[in-house]
Amino acid sequence: MGGRYFDMLNLFKRIRRMNTPAGIYSSDAFRVALERERARAERTGQMFSLVLFRIQNGNGNERALLEHLGKVLVQKVRISDEIGWYDENRVGTLLPGTSAEGAWQFVDIVKKRIGYEESFLNCSVYSYPFQWISSDVSEEESREVQIPSHGKSSTNIETNFSAMMAGLKKSVKPLGILFARPIPYWKQAVDAVGSLLLLTVLSPVFLIISLVIKIVSPGPVFYRQERIGHMGKRFTFWKFRTMHVNNDETGHRQYLSQLIEGDAPMKKLDDGRDNRIIPFGKLLRSSCLDELPQLINVLLGDMSLVGPRPCLPYEAEKYLQWHARRFDTVPGMTGLWQVSGKNRLTFKEMIRLDIRYSREMSPWLDAKILLLTGPAILGMLCEPLARKARTGQAGAAVSPSRREGSVRGVIP
Repeated sequence: MGGRYFDMLNLFKRIRRMNTPAGIYSSDAFRVALERERARAERTGQMFSLVLFRIQNGNGNERALLEHLGKVLVQKVRISDEIGWYDENRVGTLLPGTSAEGAWQFVDIVKKRIGYEESFLNCSVYSYPFQWISSDVSEEESREVQIPSHGKSSTNIETNFSAMMAGLKKSVKPLGILFARPIPYWKQAVDAVGSLLLLTVLSPVFLIISLVIKIVSPGPVFYRQERIGHMGKRFTFWKFRTMHVNNDETGHRQYLSQLIEGDAPMKKLDDGRDNRIIPFGKLLRSSCLDELPQLINVLLGDMSLVGPRPCLPYEAEKYLQWHARRFDTVPGMTGLWQVSGKNRLTFKEMIRLDIRYSREMSPWLDAKILLLTGPAILGMLCEPLARKARTGQAGAAVSPSRREGSVRGVIP
């Protein structure tokens, strides 16, 4: 009975959300339109803008004023534009093919049509595509421009608009922050408890690995690196150092570019012999023990136990716009890509798995990925041995005369 009651209650709420003025989408329908326009922009490269309006006058009639504003918007938009409720307190206008400057001009036109007395209209302009990967901005932290309404007087409106346009670059926000999913409370709780528990239990392992690194190679125990995380935020990424200090990253940059632009499996650059790696470093990397210090990142909230792998800044610079969807959720130590084939998959397949995780994230999916992580690591450890055994068997089965001629029967 309880389940049916909540189903009926949710249906009633949905019907109420759908009961909006003519020409204005409900919140659910408007977000669908936003996702559709985002996908179109990624496919065609054509930009679009979103304007969100909020009224704050302290009189308790904001909802009625917003409905009136919605009617005004319906009269002023083009046939290709969309009007809808973004949430309970904001009405949005979706402007396909419109730049941020054009969106602010639209705001000016709307302002001139509104005659609210003693009220404030908060206007926020979001643009897409937008180079927001290196930005540390969030929706709550980003600055909203307040434009006071002065009745029917257009002089003050034009003055305020001119002042606003002067600071246009600071008032345009990346639309990607609206698509990014907030970190669920259950995920934050699991990450905090899990990372603290694992750091405590694995402290002897940390000590042993630290001593080994200190003995075999001069330099720091930990390797710190800047990575890109949730909503494009930069953070310091921790690992055990497995390479000699002061290595040149040029080769890694070029290799990443080839993986992103090509269609080859994402094998590690150090799969063969790599002189950059310290003694025992190969073992630490293949067993993923070098990743254990990332539990510190999880405890600090920069990462999660489960999520997409955080990428390097110079890797993110090569991303297409749709690749940036992997930043919609918090990065993790393990994820859907790692337990679905990892280095046997291409870059595009990895991105698609990251996006899929972002959309389907749930406690059950996280639990499944965590359970599959151990077998996946074990499989990676055994894979080189199995490959070597297969190669040896195939080589023994081929006669010397065939080795000199065709190598068709040799398994690579």
